[in-house]
Amino acid sequence: MPPRRPDRRPPHPAAGLLLLLGATVAVGGGLGSLVLGGGDATGGTSALLAAAPPPVVTPAVPLPVAGAEPGDTPQDAAPAPLEETAPATAPAATTATAPPPPGPELPGRDGTTPSQRPAPEPEPAPATTAPAPETPPAATTPGTTTTAAPPESPPLTPYVPPPTAVIPAGVLPDAAGARGVLRAQRAAAGTGSQEAADITWLLELDRRYVTAGAPDGRRATIARALRANAWWYASRRSPARRVILRDPDGMILTYREGHGFMMNPVATTGRWRGLNDDRTPEELAEPLLQMGVLRGGGDTSMVWEYYDVPADPPAIRPGVSGMAQSRLVELLSTAYRRTGRTRFAEAAALALEGLARSVDGGGATSMVRLDGWDAAHPWYVERAYPGEDPWTGAALNGFMVTLLSLRNAGNRLTQAPEAPEAAVGTGTAAATPPPPDPVAGRAARRARQLADRGAETLRDALPAHDLGDWSLYGLLTPGRPRGTYRADLNYHCYHVFLLRALARSYPDLGFAATADRWQGYVDARGLECPPR
Repeated sequence: MPPRRPDRRPPHPAAGLLLLLGATVAVGGGLGSLVLGGGDATGGTSALLAAAPPPVVTPAVPLPVAGAEPGDTPQDAAPAPLEETAPATAPAATTATAPPPPGPELPGRDGTTPSQRPAPEPEPAPATTAPAPETPPAATTPGTTTTAAPPESPPLTPYVPPPTAVIPAGVLPDAAGARGVLRAQRAAAGTGSQEAADITWLLELDRRYVTAGAPDGRRATIARALRANAWWYASRRSPARRVILRDPDGMILTYREGHGFMMNPVATTGRWRGLNDDRTPEELAEPLLQMGVLRGGGDTSMVWEYYDVPADPPAIRPGVSGMAQSRLVELLSTAYRRTGRTRFAEAAALALEGLARSVDGGGATSMVRLDGWDAAHPWYVERAYPGEDPWTGAALNGFMVTLLSLRNAGNRLTQAPEAPEAAVGTGTAAATPPPPDPVAGRAARRARQLADRGAETLRDALPAHDLGDWSLYGLLTPGRPRGTYRADLNYHCYHVFLLRALARSYPDLGFAATADRWQGYVDARGLECPPR
């Protein structure tokens, strides 16, 4: 019997106008209150919610955002079958060619809304370089885990999710209109303001990488970011903290200071906190496919690019994430199983090759070593840092998520596609499921091979991540001395959760025993893990 299709629920009538603030988090600096229309910062939200209650969002099982910087916290939970969290089809977004109309006003860092300010006030420019570690790392041989300083004490407070905002359909400008809006808003922003810094980085990204001969996927990714940022900055100032933005196609962008809002493939495919649950896997896959960048000369691999460099805030450079690659493989595999469309299986195969390429070759596989190992082992890095120590960017949680996504993808690609509700483009019912595709079979074997090789690496590397009373976030996190970055409570508990999930697929590799020991570290402190 084919897996149960999810119930589909209609979108809430107020969904296009509503901005969701996570768990009504009070954000220091002014994004804690939400103002819509011409309301003020004290009464606008209450008045709106009284007239239109927020939609009920069924919690999905989201994943951490790839490439989290030191000090960031993850989006809690773990991989889940995406088809179980994809209810309804949202109305198709339309594209406007004129600058976007004023959207909901949000208070900026000074607590005022745009209508309350005759002109932007200059703000001090933020630091543009990552803080240097207090203790410089000692010289080490690549692949070793020698520490230069004792591990830092992890924050043990519960994770507080960032606020989220939803862009209504039909309000986004096209790419050319977005450039005009952003240039105008940069000119209007005060010298040294955060708005000017954010928009300058975005426009420089556009100038540098949207050029003649640029890959179509790169053009599409940058254009989508420009359009979303134009909508935001047309009537709002820079957020005081990280904000998650959802566009009309269900794509999720994350705000980071100095960069504005940028596409986040991991949050999109992981259905961050149910924010894009009104889209089926295949509906999410369509715009994501447009943003895939073909590499390898003969279209032999496909990657989804990030353009920030967590260890170097001012930098602009295309880069990849193993976590993003694996989540795209999982999403595309699910879309193939649901629809039988070969192109989804073909794209999954290309994404797998993008993951398997070496970091120095434009992929996400780093060959790492530890003392006592006879040979280097493959690690799928959360963010790739070509030319640097192989352990750089090798976050533990991202690696485990990648293994689980690869396992899920391998399983889905081997299953016969479901009978679609209607034949594509005809509106007639399909009589029988289409047969498995040879491309899907090859991709399934490749996904399982990569997962199995990675599981052996994880088994051998777990002792180096175990401090005896807590776990490390990673062995070499940019901006931190080697082997000193303890996971916070949420990440440590997430490690336990992911180890238990992997133990079901690899019962003989000792993952369950490590999970029990790491849970014991939490219990010994009298703490509780966040619910999953």
